[in-house]
Amino acid sequence: MDLIGAMTIFVEVADTEGFNRAAEKLGISKSVVTRAITQLEARLNVRLLQRTTRRVSLTEIGRTYLNECREILSQIATTEASVSKKSAETKGEIRIAVSTSFALERLPPIIAGYAERFPEVIVRLTLLDREIDLVEEGFDVAIVPSRAVTSETSIVRVIASFSNIAVASPAYVRSSGLRLNVPEDLTTRSFIGRMVDAKGRKVSLVADGDARTLTLVPRFTANNLLMVQRMTIEGMGFSLLPQSLIEKELASGSIVPLMTDFSVLEEQSNICLAYPSRKYLRAVTRTFVDHIVGWPLAAGPS
Repeated sequence: MDLIGAMTIFVEVADTEGFNRAAEKLGISKSVVTRAITQLEARLNVRLLQRTTRRVSLTEIGRTYLNECREILSQIATTEASVSKKSAETKGEIRIAVSTSFALERLPPIIAGYAERFPEVIVRLTLLDREIDLVEEGFDVAIVPSRAVTSETSIVRVIASFSNIAVASPAYVRSSGLRLNVPEDLTTRSFIGRMVDAKGRKVSLVADGDARTLTLVPRFTANNLLMVQRMTIEGMGFSLLPQSLIEKELASGSIVPLMTDFSVLEEQSNICLAYPSRKYLRAVTRTFVDHIVGWPLAAGPS
């Protein structure tokens, strides 16, 4: 038995002056009580109680130890109550890891809405574009592509999905001679990809049941979609980007869609909400999770 449990039993035995009465009050067997006291005395190498057939009484050192036990158990109870209260309060810090593109494009109104609802919460944001272990790195919540979550015990909930389209700047289309609806042209032009595409990215372009599978090896890579977007606008090559990330650029004509007669098929990309565990969530984490889940999220960038 643990030391705190043994102390609790000792105090009850001292208060009730009997092993049977202590066992009944604590809802345990007399043998458990007897064993706890025996182990406690052996641990301390002192006799705490004098036993007779009629009653149990404290030794002199037992009375001193009883007072110390009361203080210790009282402090533990106070600490537990304080921790439970803080856990139940929506206040304090919350550490959030967020994919950079999603953070810059979508997160500000979400955070603003949460902060308005819970003014006593301090939000600590970390923008990143890499794999993340929430438990190891001490984050409460992460909003990242699901492939980026490495901690096996984390809860992962998809909150937005998106598909990509092939795009380039008008200047690059002209200078490279890229034909807008000839998929094979993509394999001989400058592809701007993510770091995860460095060894090649397989995509299928489908039109009227005709599928053409290409392997695109990037000339340029970046670890952030916004950088890929900027490089594309600059005319450094073509890229595969979520339409929601480039709506303004498509509308202004700074980039144009490629292969419009085809659909780009590849593994669905998504943004997920991840947190360490469903059990024992602090109120600040639980309310943020509920806030994100309840927020209307259109398909967005990763």
